[in-house]
Amino acid sequence: MFVVPFYAPLLTGKRESILVRLFLLNIILLCLFTSSAVSAPRIELVEQLGEKIPLDLSFVNSAGENVQLRQLIDRPTLIVPVYYECRSVCNFMLGGLSQVLPDVKLVPGEDYEIIALSFDPEETVELAKHNKKTYLTAIQEPFPEGAWHFLTGTQENILQLTDAAGYYFAKEGKEFLHPVATFVVTPDGTIVRYLIGQRFMPLDLTMALYEASEGRIGTPIRKALEYCFTYDPEGRRYVFNLLRVSGTVILLTLGSFMLFLILSGRKKKK
Repeated sequence: MFVVPFYAPLLTGKRESILVRLFLLNIILLCLFTSSAVSAPRIELVEQLGEKIPLDLSFVNSAGENVQLRQLIDRPTLIVPVYYECRSVCNFMLGGLSQVLPDVKLVPGEDYEIIALSFDPEETVELAKHNKKTYLTAIQEPFPEGAWHFLTGTQENILQLTDAAGYYFAKEGKEFLHPVATFVVTPDGTIVRYLIGQRFMPLDLTMALYEASEGRIGTPIRKALEYCFTYDPEGRRYVFNLLRVSGTVILLTLGSFMLFLILSGRKKKK
């Protein structure tokens, strides 16, 4: 049943009738759009760079122990939100991470740690334990078990962590719809970088961990890397700064050549 606006009787003629109908149609469409927008689940990544995650949250590790995040995050840490029974994106992400870890030129357990967090509150310790064994084996190189944690938790604590990171997901049937992203935090829980996509690049991961180290890992090396590579915010990865590096090489070459000419000229005069 449609409600005619109070001013409809004042309108006469075919044109006015069409205007009233268009007005009513716009109202109906607006209501439909608003109701669908309200009911639609929120699935997105809203980057919270510079914000802190709550470190007092408790989760259960793959050994069945209750642990607080502050017990695990005492150095640069990569946090990987997944659900362990996922057979597509999450599987590829964890498997891809296992493949690139040998190429990260940092010491796991000393320079950095990794946390895989299940955002499905129904997943069990057994699943976490199985996944840990699977992906540690996939590294195919010695990797300290204590440097990669696989956690499960309650829905309340999961949501507190993911909301703080701007990571919004929803369950649809037996599957989850979620962003494909990880993030790196400092020892005090400050988010310093997001890595987007299911593929990891060793350089991207290394540089993100360097940023999170707060200068505790080789500052001169870090400065050299930052000089040669710049962060591309659109592509969300580090790219080789060819112009800067090639310009530096040319200037050094010209300077060396000029120095050689000056020194050789002095030797001839003598």
